[in-house]
Amino acid sequence: MGSEPGLTDIPVITIQHDFPEVISDIKNEVCLAEDIWISCYRSSSSSSNTTETRRSVHGKVRVSSNVLDHPQQTQNNLNDLISLEGRDGVECRWADDASFSQLALIVTCEPLSIPPTTVSFPSQTLARIQPNGIECMDVAGEWLVTGGKNGQVRVDRWATQPADTLGHHDELLCWIGKGHVSDLTSCQFFPSGKVILTTSIDMSARIYSIDRVPSDDHEEEDSRTPTRKRMTMLNPRTFGPPHGRGVIGAGIMGKGREIVTGCRDGKLRVWNVGESKVVAEAEMSSSSSAEVLALEVGEKRFLDRTGEVLTPEADHNRAFFLLLGLSSGALDFVDLPSLKPIKLRTPLPGQSGAPIDVVAMSGAMDMIAYGTRTGTVALATLVWHRSSPSSPSCCSTTSSSSETAEDEIESLSVIPIAIWQRTSAGINSLAFSQDDQTLLVAGHDGLPYRVSIVDAARPKVLQELAGYNCDPVAAIRASFSASASHHSVFTAGKDGSIKIWNL
Repeated sequence: MGSEPGLTDIPVITIQHDFPEVISDIKNEVCLAEDIWISCYRSSSSSSNTTETRRSVHGKVRVSSNVLDHPQQTQNNLNDLISLEGRDGVECRWADDASFSQLALIVTCEPLSIPPTTVSFPSQTLARIQPNGIECMDVAGEWLVTGGKNGQVRVDRWATQPADTLGHHDELLCWIGKGHVSDLTSCQFFPSGKVILTTSIDMSARIYSIDRVPSDDHEEEDSRTPTRKRMTMLNPRTFGPPHGRGVIGAGIMGKGREIVTGCRDGKLRVWNVGESKVVAEAEMSSSSSAEVLALEVGEKRFLDRTGEVLTPEADHNRAFFLLLGLSSGALDFVDLPSLKPIKLRTPLPGQSGAPIDVVAMSGAMDMIAYGTRTGTVALATLVWHRSSPSSPSCCSTTSSSSETAEDEIESLSVIPIAIWQRTSAGINSLAFSQDDQTLLVAGHDGLPYRVSIVDAARPKVLQELAGYNCDPVAAIRASFSASASHHSVFTAGKDGSIKIWNL
């Protein structure tokens, strides 16, 4: 492996969090004009390249009503009704697709050489669905699951269309999962989208199901959101002992016949879901002094003799692996279901010393992202090799028809691509878009964003996701709604609310 990439400079644009309220006041003629602030930040290295300084520009934008100039304009035409005029180093205009239901601006900062960047506010907010704060979240189609404090598991059906267009059968649903007694550490949907895997510091993992016809015996009205009906989820499986301490996370292998859990007792465990039984157990990290903080299950994708990736159908030896983020700032890779260490061809990246709190994997399983407690985000590609013990080449898939998969040696190359740091606040969540062309990033600074990785070596901010007032963001996810025919981004805040952006 060559030298690791240098730190990429990625700017930050922040905006007054209550900007939508300002627009509402002007639209309703409470006032005719008001100023809002926009701040931009960028890091720059000195000529010696040993020190780094942070430059900033703090600008203002005059937000003014144009009603007197356009008295006949429709009340829905945002660009004609309200004008934006930037000053003090920032330029600002409405995005082409901006509307009153989803405000979006294009911000430019010439003093810091920040190109035109989209800054968007959410189109929906699900307020305080977890009153004590959201610890984890996942999305599957029109369903989203959140895990909170004190064992709270909740599944909501979010509205993909305005509430006044919903029919009788489209009323919003809310499902409650009972059983956990302490804070949730992870929650995720199985591939079916109707079954959920959760973990908690109460030393257990659980499976919940919403794939059933609601019973009136389990139905009640949600007092916090009266338009939602609350129902109790089934809890068909619980994975408790031999977990000796809190469970930090879990992963689903394939369709879900087996899962893997990581526990603070230092053990990885593979479970047979049908039997609720441990079928494999091993120490979590190859380093006895490092604690595992994050884990993600991926599928090995090998190359054929031409260098093309074998499809799951063509590769009859489908196998999975586990990506681990360690407190030492390193990554670890483990084979599944054997839990044996994976042979690496190249030294591992990420030896910075900052704990890796979150890891993510692309849909194609050929790229990983990881985030640290000091705000660093990194990308790396994975290249899997398979060879026979006697073959000098590790890139061929077979060497003779008599050799079996057990005779072949598997190895992995981890190739760093890019690394960046916008602020020093810890990274809480990462997620790849469905087309693997963008990465979603959320952290403790309350400044979630979308970054383009089409040219992965040169990441570029596509969209600032505004609306948080310095509140930590616990999770970020992307989803595609077939009924609404658009992609959406979801963020879960420590304030217990979920914000949704339509792309």
